[in-house]
Order: sequence, then structure tokens, then C-alpha cells
Amino acid sequence: MKFGGSCLKDEESFKNTVSIIKKYLKKSKLIIVTSAINGITDQLMEFYEKSNDLDKKGDLILDQIYERHSKIIYELLPENSEYCENSIEFLKQNVRDLNNIGRVINLLRPSKNLQDLIVSYGEKLSTFLLCTYLTSIGFKSEFIPSDEIIKTDDNFGNAFPLLDDTEELVNERITPLLNSSSYEIACITGYYGSTRDNRITTLGRGGTDLTAAILAYSLRTFFRCKVIYWKDVRGFLNVDPRMCDKAILLRKISYIEAKELAFFGTKVLHPLCLDVSEKGKFPSEIRSFHDPYTDEFTMINLEYAKDVPGIKAITYIYRLSMVTIKSGTMISLPKTASKLFSLLDENNITIKFISQSSSENNITFVIPMDDSMKVSSLLRNSEYFGKQWFSIKIDNNISLIAIIGAGMMYTPGIAGKIFTTLGNNDINVSAIAQGSSELNFTAIVERENCKKAINVLYDAFIDYNSP
Repeated sequence: MKFGGSCLKDEESFKNTVSIIKKYLKKSKLIIVTSAINGITDQLMEFYEKSNDLDKKGDLILDQIYERHSKIIYELLPENSEYCENSIEFLKQNVRDLNNIGRVINLLRPSKNLQDLIVSYGEKLSTFLLCTYLTSIGFKSEFIPSDEIIKTDDNFGNAFPLLDDTEELVNERITPLLNSSSYEIACITGYYGSTRDNRITTLGRGGTDLTAAILAYSLRTFFRCKVIYWKDVRGFLNVDPRMCDKAILLRKISYIEAKELAFFGTKVLHPLCLDVSEKGKFPSEIRSFHDPYTDEFTMINLEYAKDVPGIKAITYIYRLSMVTIKSGTMISLPKTASKLFSLLDENNITIKFISQSSSENNITFVIPMDDSMKVSSLLRNSEYFGKQWFSIKIDNNISLIAIIGAGMMYTPGIAGKIFTTLGNNDINVSAIAQGSSELNFTAIVERENCKKAINVLYDAFIDYNSP
């Protein structure tokens, strides 16, 4: 079970977390994966930045971090008890460590690995505190820092898990614990791991969710696993309620559909987290932390419903830019696509959409709007695209709409109906793309038409009484 920062922000939220744990512990042993206490990661990032700038305000940030944690410690644990004293000492030692790292940063150039090291302290503090609290009220729990069992590459800030290495370490450390009568709960820090040479790395956005998925994947051979993500939401909705007031909860969804939703703007779970879970072939649930006993939640598994026709959900990315490259003399220069995407990859540009003519004379791709100026400069100043026979056009006023559903594979005429629906409502489609699996259909429209397009497509395709 994964608990995010909003589940660990004060005395009341800690107690709610424990009540959830108590209920599920009746059925199985538990691995608890936790984020930093709400807001602490941002403070640690600020501390790193202040340390780079030799700003004395870094000391004030550490004082605030200490006060925030010590307040929760004294609220949860009996004063003068060994649990309280151990937690306060652990907190003091970690704050001292942070202070020392800050001094090192003053002497060295800023580096991603030091940033990751500093940020990891948020999860270390929150998880140790939760584990100690559980032990103090009678649960048999064990604290395990994730850098001891989760191995990653060295892409600091957005590290990729090394699943084979991790699986071996997890089973060496966690399997005996789960098989022992001495423990019933393992409390493991989320969000970070370590390289093969033991340098701390963080897993990027959704890193704590990914930690939970990695652990279940690693244990799948010897245990029947399920992951529950406790969130501020009930699960995946079939449309963003800010764009369409008919949004309803998707109670069941396949991993392939959930990954499409996650890629195209839905931020409930990260696509990589869903990919690891799909590979592990175990089910996942997204449940509301604020209403933990409701039957309103999303179940994610491998199977998709072949008997459910058409579209299951509509999602979008609102602020995008569309780049179109044309060969001015309409001749086909070799390796145009290869040169283009290599240039973008080398400069860390994320591509959300690609459409290309068979001759490569016309290539259209969509990028985050914040990267528009950078891409324009890269293309216009490149030896190949800036000085050959190409024209470059960038439209900064577009949105992407993705129509998603495994049922599309078994329902003919979807694309035609999408064009007809949009055309009848005076919405122009600038570009389209559809994968060979027919799992999603993607359309590029002018941003001013995004909300209207979502609503007319929803009305045309989704029976909102039967999600």
C-alpha cells in the first residue's frame, strides 16, 4: 500500500493511515510505502537551492523541517517514551546530516546526485516516523530504506529502475521478513533508490507510486500481490470534470487503457508505474484516502473488456505546440526523420505526437508549449534543417485530445464518426494519429475548441450510465 504526502501531514492523517493499515492487516501481511510529509520535498529542494547560493536562509528551512516533524512526533508518541526519544534523535541526526551536505554543496558545484541525496531525506523521515508509531501501538513493523533494495541507473532526478538487480535484493531482504512470525508490516521509503555504486537516486514524478509497483513486481514469484494506491481521488475518471460535468468513475480498467490515460494527461498514476505493474501481472487499486471504506474505487488489471464497445474515456493535453517541417522543393532528403528525432532527443525534448507523410517531405510533431522557443532555435540553427530546403512552422495555440478504449479494436467506424462529430460542430482537426492497436485515436485541435471538442465527443461516444 502506498500512502502519499497528504496522507501524512498531521496527527489526524497519521491516525487515519494506521486505521486503514489495521483493517487490511486482518487479511494479509503488508508492505507500506510512503512519501515525504506533505510539503517537505519542496522545502528540501529549496534548501538545496539556498545551499548552492550560499544563502543563510537554508538554516531556517532546516529549522522548519525539524519543527514540522517534531510536532507530529510529540503528538503521536508518549513524551519521554523510548519511541519518542528514538524518533527525536533520528530526526536530529538527519537534520545534522542535511546541514553537513549543505556545507559540502557550498564547496562544490551544484550536482544532480547531491540534489537527489538531499530530497531523499523527506521519505526517510516520514517512513521512520510511521514505522515507529506503528510499533508503539503494538504492530510488528520494520523500517527499510529503499536505497538498500531498489537499484537504478544513474539518471539522477529521473532514474530508471534496474528490475533484475532489485528483484534479487528485495527477495533477499523482504521475503524472509514476510515469512517470519516476528514481523507483519514492512515500512519502506518511497521515491528513491540507489545506483550500483550506492549513490542515492530519485525516481521522478510519481516515484513513490513506482516504488510500490517495483516491490510488488519483485515479490510476484513467491507471493500473491496487490498494490493499493491511497490518493486524494477515488480513481480514474472517464473525463476531466473541469472540462465536462458528466465525468464518472471508471471502476474497472485494463493496464493498457490506464497507460494511455496516464500518457495523455491524466496524472493519477505515472505510465512507468503502470508498465511495471502490467509486466508483473498483479492487480492494482486506486482508493480514496478520505473515504477509505467506500466501494467507489478503480481496479486495474490485465484483462480488458472485449464486449464493451467503443470509447471508454477521453483525455487531453491543453498547452502544446505543433511543429511542421516541410521540404521546400518537395524532394526527399534521406534520413530526415532520423536526423530530426536524434536532434530532439539529444536536447531532452519530449514528443507527444507524430504524424509523417510517407515521403518524409512533411513531418508534424507536437511538443510541450514550454519547449517551443527551444525547438525553434534548435531547428533554425541546425546545419541540416536551418540551412537545407526546409520550411519550419510552429503553432503555439493547439491542444491534443485522446479518445481511448480497448473496445475501439472491435468497433468499426470509430474514426469516421469522430471526424463527423467534430465537423458537424465546426471544429477543425489539424492532425491525427492512431496506433496499429487502435487503442486510441489522437486529434490535434485549436486550443479554443478543446473543451467543446471533449464535450461533443463525450456525448457522441460514451454512455455515461455504463462506464
